[in-house]
Amino acid sequence: MRIVIAIAMVVMILLTGCQQKEVKQYQNGKLIFEGTLDQNGQREKGKLYDSKTGKVEFDGLFRNGLMYKGTLYDKNGKNPRPYEE
Repeated sequence: MRIVIAIAMVVMILLTGCQQKEVKQYQNGKLIFEGTLDQNGQREKGKLYDSKTGKVEFDGLFRNGLMYKGTLYDKNGKNPRPYEE
């Protein structure tokens, strides 16, 4: 009986759209984000890029579409340092 319940729960999760969607977002033709969105279209996990230089600014997790926890980089995409809201 437990197996049936577990299978039913997995099927329900898959059918309700809890799958992550891989995306690339651009601004003025330049990549500014690549990663996954939640079911509400909010950034969930991925990398933010500087729209001018194209260098990675942040790599990590987002909460409500905002940086939450991960790694920040300087303007050259170097010198990683931890970030946590």
